[in-house]
Amino acid sequence: MVEGDRGRYAGRLNDLGRWSEQDAADFESARAAIGAVIAAYSSRLGQTVDVEERAALVAAQQRYARERRLLTLDDREQIERVMRDYPALAREVSEPR
Repeated sequence: MVEGDRGRYAGRLNDLGRWSEQDAADFESARAAIGAVIAAYSSRLGQTVDVEERAALVAAQQRYARERRLLTLDDREQIERVMRDYPALAREVSEPR
C-alpha cells in the first residue's frame, strides 16, 4: 500500500463488522476442521494407486479447500455446521479401507 492509499482504505476498515473473540475463535476452529478433512484426504491419497480413486480424492480435497477459502466470519450457520459435522467426517475419511 502506498502512502496515498491509506485514506482510500481507511474507510473500509470501519465496514468490517463487529465480531466477538468467540466468533473469531469459532471461525478459526471451523477452518481447522476443514483443514483436518483436507489432510485426511491427503493421507488417503498416499495410500492408493488406483487412478480413479485418486482422482475422486483430489476432487474432494479441492472442494474442501474451496469451502475453506470461501468461509467467512459472518457465516455463523456454516461455521456451526462445520464445527458440528467435520470432525466426524475427518475421522471417517481417515479410517482404513
